[in-house]
Amino acid sequence: MKVILKIKAMFKDFTATEKKIADYILNNKEEVSQLSVKELAQAAASSPASVVRFSKKIGYQGFQDFKIALIKDLQEVENEEKVKVYEDIAVDDEIEDIMEKLAHDNVKVINNTINLLSVRELKKAVKAIETAENIYIFGIGASGLVAKDLEYKLMRIKKTVINYADTHAQLASAANIESTDLAIAISYSGESLEVYEALKTAKKRGAVTISITKYGENPLNKIANIKLQVAGSEKNLRLGAITSRIAQLTAVDILFVAFAKNDFSKISTYLKNTRESVEQFKIN
Repeated sequence: MKVILKIKAMFKDFTATEKKIADYILNNKEEVSQLSVKELAQAAASSPASVVRFSKKIGYQGFQDFKIALIKDLQEVENEEKVKVYEDIAVDDEIEDIMEKLAHDNVKVINNTINLLSVRELKKAVKAIETAENIYIFGIGASGLVAKDLEYKLMRIKKTVINYADTHAQLASAANIESTDLAIAISYSGESLEVYEALKTAKKRGAVTISITKYGENPLNKIANIKLQVAGSEKNLRLGAITSRIAQLTAVDILFVAFAKNDFSKISTYLKNTRESVEQFKIN
């Protein structure tokens, strides 16, 4: 359900008028699919121009484009309503409950991320990796773990990757980046100051920049040339860090495989070489 996902993901960034339109749509999906732009504006106590701007803000060419997407969403509702609804994890949950709820949330965030990721932006990111002389990756905290995963993947296929856990080292490396290089910044919120400053520096130096953040507007993706936006949990923040990491790892995996398939005969050799290099250290 791309329309509903986009509205929920961007809700806190909407203006007061946009929130009124969003609330009305979320609470009256079936009705909205049958309304004209004037009728929706009246129902949501806004104006036709505001409805059109809202449609464009969430990624559609206009109101009609938005309505077509919403109608497609509604066709999926019947199947979704048959799925068991899971509540947030509670302190008195049994291990079996935790396993089931976490698995459900992880599967859901992966599916939502697939729906929200832009194929056009992914293709641009793949091209940027192909042409980059060096790849710099910035990320801290949980996003730093995702950055390390991407570094390892790219390093295995003979790409030159620079990634530091220390934020000062990240900023220092960004200061010496070249226009032939690529900078990838990973921050689910898109608001991590150190990561933002590193990417901003890299962009000033002329490097192509990629952001991997949650869906919607945020400081980091505003300055990035290429924006990869993922889904997050709609539930309690206790699960947010888990599902956001899963969403980012999903984006990284897609990006890596999409790049690797373009010249798989050569890349498979690199992967085989790196696998063989550590084979001797496995216990038989």
